[in-house]
Parts: sequence; structure tokens; C-alpha cells
Amino acid sequence: MKFSYNLIKKIAPGKYTKESLVEKLNKHSFEAVEVGGDILEIAVPPNRYSDASSHLGIAREASAIFNSKYEDPLVKPLKFDFKDTGLFKINNKEKKLCPRYMATYATNVKIGPSPKWLKDVLETCGLRPINNVVDIMNYVMLETGQPLHAFDADKIKGGIIVRRAAEKEKFETIDEKQYVLNKNILVIADDERPLAIAGIKGGKSSEVSMKTRHILVEAANFDGAGIYKSSRQLNLATDASVRFAHNLAPELAEIGMKRALALLKELAGVKIYKTDDDYAKKPSKEIIKADIKKLESIIGINLKQSDVANILKKLGFVNEKKLWVVPPLRKDVSSIEDITEEVARFKDYNKLPYVPPHIALGVAEEEESFSLKDKIRKFFAGAGFSEVYNYSFVSDDDIGAAPADVFGNKERVALSNPLSANYTCLRDSLAPGLFRNLKDNLRFYGEIRIFEIGKIFGKTQDKSNSLKETSVLGVAIVSKNSFLEIKGLIDGLFEQLGVDDYFMPELNLASKSLKSGGALRIEIDHHVVGYSGLIKDIDNAAVMELDLEKILDAVSGEKEYRAPSKYPSIMRDLSVLVSREARVGEILFLIQNTNIHLIEDVELVDFYEDDKLGDNNKSLTFRIIFQADDRTLTDTEVDKEMGKVVAALEENFSAEVR
Repeated sequence: MKFSYNLIKKIAPGKYTKESLVEKLNKHSFEAVEVGGDILEIAVPPNRYSDASSHLGIAREASAIFNSKYEDPLVKPLKFDFKDTGLFKINNKEKKLCPRYMATYATNVKIGPSPKWLKDVLETCGLRPINNVVDIMNYVMLETGQPLHAFDADKIKGGIIVRRAAEKEKFETIDEKQYVLNKNILVIADDERPLAIAGIKGGKSSEVSMKTRHILVEAANFDGAGIYKSSRQLNLATDASVRFAHNLAPELAEIGMKRALALLKELAGVKIYKTDDDYAKKPSKEIIKADIKKLESIIGINLKQSDVANILKKLGFVNEKKLWVVPPLRKDVSSIEDITEEVARFKDYNKLPYVPPHIALGVAEEEESFSLKDKIRKFFAGAGFSEVYNYSFVSDDDIGAAPADVFGNKERVALSNPLSANYTCLRDSLAPGLFRNLKDNLRFYGEIRIFEIGKIFGKTQDKSNSLKETSVLGVAIVSKNSFLEIKGLIDGLFEQLGVDDYFMPELNLASKSLKSGGALRIEIDHHVVGYSGLIKDIDNAAVMELDLEKILDAVSGEKEYRAPSKYPSIMRDLSVLVSREARVGEILFLIQNTNIHLIEDVELVDFYEDDKLGDNNKSLTFRIIFQADDRTLTDTEVDKEMGKVVAALEENFSAEVR
């Protein structure tokens, strides 16, 4: 942002040069560069736009740095020529988007050129002089930081209305460019038409010209996010819109208005009516206790009360009975730590002593979620997988890629200000990103193995309907045996993590991205934690997603030590003939959950298919381990338990023992 060194020194006179000012600003306040001539380029931080994006703000910093005078041009009281507010009434229909709107009616305007000193400041800061009224509006913006606008009052029909634009409402700006507005854009209008795009640019229809004799001066405060969005939608950025987008303080409007009216009386000979001020909610003062001991403990040096008081007074703070009242424009100061920063930067950070921190060291606790993700990354890296990272933003078409109800995200999370049509929502599944990764890489590779750990988003199912985030593992494979490979990975991962009570029944829920009949629901202790399945529009491709928060609950549950049995185990093999449609996982789950407490372990040891077995049949051989903790089992006991297993298989799967 450009500033005039001469104007800064006029407000804060002192024995310093342009070079020394730049040096000290860099050291104590903001990054500054000497451009040449009268120009300074100063980088004002976003949280300091209310007080420091102005010559008054930079001059106040200079006054504090060099302990010099600060000659505020606003100290003289403003006298109104008329006691009423004049012809125009304010109707503010959007108080959230426009917290404060001030308007002053002025007559007897004498339009003409501005004085040289004013033109010089404008040209130094990159603005073109036009006439005294317009130049005063621009000059006050540069001096105080408050954007202003002057309407030709004779061209206003009725009163001033702050409202949203109508859908497809047309508007011509001062520079004769045409814009089509919408209901998200705030406008300043009269009874018939828009007069200005609020906080951005004035209109041709109410422009001040050489024939203007009556003006309406506007000083307002607008919602920063609203101005930013409007500016982006219209692709129209101005000095005013940039300032308003940084959330200026409402109090700045009054400062700017008073200064503009004083200059108008001086340079344009106007007579002014009383200012009409629509300000619904005035904020309370920010007050901070002046605890010198707390300041010393944070900075690490001894401080004099008088030094602290002098620094803060120079910056505009007011001391009231050991309490500091924060200047209304300093929205960045709200705590004793902020006060400490103000004192420390003028004490010179480089002169603060280096003191090693004194902290109590303890045993670091490992974050369980980080540990889980680390184990998963090592597992898949060891299996030859590559980790990918995808955007959290997706299109409407990508929503619903995961089977319904797996993650409970029934309602999409739409972005209020999307970057493009391809990024309108927050993802409710990692699958769409993984699908794009597969398609992009299939041009170069025959087989692909990738995984991603990331957040998905949805809304809670309670009355609050609030946003929720879920950590998820996504895996995608392209290979000849992708589905079986995915299933094997699930078995291997759960074994690595110590999860044994899991089950993978067939998934019957609808999904627009998975093939019917080729999907599994993944359950742990009867709770759904994810899914896997074959991808519809990619050949030989499979995908899997797991809810890591539910996995963490299963992994980090309380572990109970169980001593190994002192007694020998008995092993029996059971071969059964079942339908080819029967799933091994469901049969294993049934055997393990049959009401038999003596079964220690079950595994599939043989699988056989042949036309000799009959149409649509297959042979499965399971190895069942029996063991008791308090005795050696007899053959009779084991035979009885095997009978229960066979009966359960015959009832549920029409199994035939071979």
C-alpha cells in the first residue's frame, strides 16, 4: 500500500528522515520500502486495516517509535449549519451486511479543482485528481482509512435504501461499465434504481459533475465477507472494496465522515445538515487490566510503569484506574498477551535477553490415532502400495459414491462460495478421488495399488444437524484378482492391528459406483466400519473404505490378559458340501458364533469345485481347534460339539458333510 511520507510527517512531526522512518517501521511495526520521491510502500497486516491502512495510523506508529508529537486533524469540533438531517431518510434493510450507514446532506457546493497539496497526496498514492468533492472523498480514505462516496443529491429520487439487488438487475458504474447483479450483492439505492454497488463502486446515474450543487456524503460500514464475495462475483476490485473486505471497524465511519465534512466546508464552501446515522448495535469498550507483573512474566524483563504507559498512550490506549481501554479501531487487541506484544515491539525484540525456557518434562504420551495411521501406512507400504492425497472439494456428481448408510452421511455439505462447478461440496467419501487416480494412471500402468488416509464430511443425524468430520482409510486396486486381493488386505490389516471379531457379509445397499453383487459390508463386533467392492466403470478394479475412528475404538479397547491353557488342544477337520453362492466369511462367522465355548479357532484349509460335486456346489474344509482352560477334553466332548456345528451348518446353509 502506498503512503505519502510528507503527509505522515505533517501529522507526526519529528526529527526523523524518510530513511530512518522506513528502518524503524521495519523494526517495530510493518514491512516498509522506500520507493522514491515522496512514496513509501508499506505492507499493512490484514488484522490492522482498521487502524493502520491510513496515514493517521502510520503516523501514530511513527509518533510512538520516535516519541514525537501526534497532531490529529480531527480535534476541531464540527459545526452543522442546519439542525435537521435534510431531505433524505435512510432505510437500511440489511443491517447484518451494513452494520452502520451515515449520510450527510450538503448544499451550496462549489465544484472546482483541488489545491496542490491535496493533489500531490493523491498522485503519490496512485490516484487521479478529478474535482474537489471527489478528491476530498479519496483523500479522506487515504488519511483516515475510511472509504467514502458522494452522490449528486439532485439525482436521487426519494430516500436512501440499503438493500439487496434484484435478480438480474442491471447497473452502470461511474466508468460506464455495465454489470448484471444478483440477490447476493448489496446496493445503495433510491426509490427507483441502484445508485452504487455497496462498498465497491458508485453509479453513473448519481455521479458528481461540474453542474452539481447539492451532494449526499456517504460513510458506511459493510460486512467484509459480503463485500469480498460481491467483488469476486463481479470481478470488480477497488481501493474501497479491498479495505471493506478486511472488516473495518464501524467507528471508522464517523471519523471519516467528520474529516470529509470539515474539508468540504473548507475547500468546497458547503453548508451541511446534521448527519443521519443508522447504527443499530454499538459495541462495548474492550477493557484490559494493566497487570505490569503479567507483562514482565511474558516478556522476560523488568518494566517501568511509566514506559508502558507512554507506549500505550502513544498508540491511542486510554488508562482508566489501572485498566486500559483499547482504541475502538484496534480490533486485533483483546487480551493481556496482545498488550504485551504492543509493549515488546517498541522495546525492541532484538534487545530482549535470551532466557532458556523452564518447563517440567514428562513422559510423552503417544496419540493413539497417529499411531494407528502410522501402522496402516507401514502395512500398505510394505504391501507395495503408494499413498495419494486428494482435494476435499468435489462436485455434486461425486456425492454418494460410497454405499448409503455406511458412513451415515445422508446430507451433502455444500460450499457457500465454491471455486468452480467441479468443487461445490465437501467429499462424503474418499472413493471419487481414488477413482480419478486410477483412471489417470491406467494410461501408463497395467496394475495400480494406492491408498489414502483423509477426512470425509457430513452432517450429524440429531436436531443440531451440525458438521462432522470422519477419518477414513481408502484403498483402490486395479489387478486381475482385485476383489480377492482387497479381501486379503482386510484380513492382513486386521491381523496386524489385533482385530479378530470381524465379519464381511454381502452388501445389498445401493451404490452408484459399485457393481451389484460384488460388494461386502465390513463389520467389527456387529458394527459397520466400512465396505469393499468392484468398481462399475473401471475393469478389474476394486475399492475399500474403513472408518478409522471405529477401527480405533476396536483396537484401543481395554485388553484383558488371558493365560494360555495348560491343557492340550484337539484338532478336527470338517469337510462340507455347500452352494457355490455361500460365502466363506459367513460360514466362518456362524461356526465361531455357535453357542460352543470350547472352540478356540477356525480356519479354511481347503476349497474345491468340480462338476462331479453337482451343479452349483463346492467343497469346503474347515480346521476347528477345541480347547478348554480347566481340563483335557475327551473325544466324546469334542464329538458332541462337532455335532452342534454340523447341525448349525445344515440348518443355515443346507450343508452336507462329506
